Amino acid sequence: MFMKRIVVTAIALAIVIIGAGSLPATAATSSKPATTKKVAATKVADAATPKVAEKPAPVMVTVAEGDSLSSIADAHATTWVRIFNANEGVANPDIINPGDSLRIPTADEQLTDRTLPQAIVTVASTQTTTVRAVASAPAASYPVDANSAKAFIYSRESGNNPSATNPNGCYGLGQDCNGVVRSQCAADYTCQDQYFTNYAMRRYGSWENAQAFWLSHHWW
Repeated sequence: MFMKRIVVTAIALAIVIIGAGSLPATAATSSKPATTKKVAATKVADAATPKVAEKPAPVMVTVAEGDSLSSIADAHATTWVRIFNANEGVANPDIINPGDSLRIPTADEQLTDRTLPQAIVTVASTQTTTVRAVASAPAASYPVDANSAKAFIYSRESGNNPSATNPNGCYGLGQDCNGVVRSQCAADYTCQDQYFTNYAMRRYGSWENAQAFWLSHHWW
């Protein structure tokens, strides 16, 4: 009987020892691997999420007294044509006013070319319709051929001097106020003549019409 108790006690003790030996294995099972997996999964998810680049704020310029599209373009390393195309509120590239706000397009921005305005010399309005027409040269004693009309304008604007500059900074034979002639042609007569001829054709359709406008308004 005594021996039997010893055997039972020994078996019980063995069970306790074996159970205690298994505890480190159980304790070794921790939540750390699971946490590591969650962190790794989060990093993968973050890497897979596309990052949207912030669009830079547009560069805006307020027109000051004496500014032109050309002078503003020179200050921002662009061209007056791109500024004109980017600002639909500017109806005529030759006319901007102090206080106007202009957006400077970025160098890689794709812009649609806008049509330059045609000259509007006379405007007749009624309650129902508005009629706009480019005036033709009125009957007068002066010659109305193209060369004579051009010579008339050059004489009145600059005294036929390609270096002439007025107090407002307008320059050249036909007195360009946007700085284009000064930067592109300097005092080169032929270059200036080509520029002002293109201007007269685009704006008035002919030198004769340009002269007619000058006679009516004393500017062109």
